[in-house]
Amino acid sequence: MTNNTETKYSPLARWLCLYEAVNIISEKAEKSGYTKDCLKPIPINKYINERYHSVLKDIEYEYKHQETESTVNSSPHIHHH
Repeated sequence: MTNNTETKYSPLARWLCLYEAVNIISEKAEKSGYTKDCLKPIPINKYINERYHSVLKDIEYEYKHQETESTVNSSPHIHHH
């Protein structure tokens, strides 16, 4: 489904990766009681780069599945008696 080119879901995938990274950092900081700023750009960027392709594939799969489902659900039902 995906290759090295940008798709219409690429920005969403990057935002979701950022969201994941911030939540992981926040959760770890809360568990350890750390209250200082834990958001470091380089590790976050590395996380986004590592997770991006997997998240993008997941998004594309979900949208394709949703489109297929809505097509099936919106098609007219023919009842034979």
